[in-house]
Amino acid sequence: MSDVSNTLAKPNDAKNLIKLLKQLTKESDTFTVDRSLGQISEQDEARQIMLINQTRNNIILVAKLEDTTHDVDELIGVVTIQQIDDTKCGELGVAVLKDYWNQGVGSALVEESIDWGCDYSNLENFYLVVKKDNLAAIHLYEKIGFKKIQK
Repeated sequence: MSDVSNTLAKPNDAKNLIKLLKQLTKESDTFTVDRSLGQISEQDEARQIMLINQTRNNIILVAKLEDTTHDVDELIGVVTIQQIDDTKCGELGVAVLKDYWNQGVGSALVEESIDWGCDYSNLENFYLVVKKDNLAAIHLYEKIGFKKIQK
């Protein structure tokens, strides 16, 4: 039996988070990751997660597929909010493995991150950038309450 849970990324998720991000870059070009992803060590990623968790303006949440039968947790999605410079704005980014699209994983991650943003962060606004042809993502974000603005 498997269940999906959304949780704050922890330093011990570093190895699986790197693995997830590498897989996501192979499956989609609708989001960006740090160009140095291939060179980052598990220890460096763990340190970054720890530092991010100490802020009130940045967050990494992960969707974990908890397989109780095999006692294994697999990361299947991630959402981040990152403060933009010294503003009170945060940029939201979300990605889910293709095998889990259209199952509510992305929606749940985005909603959880917005709850965090409203309840715990010092941020006042959130925004995201979506490709015009990514209609499924646009629909998701509008359903959650994001409004289109022209850049």
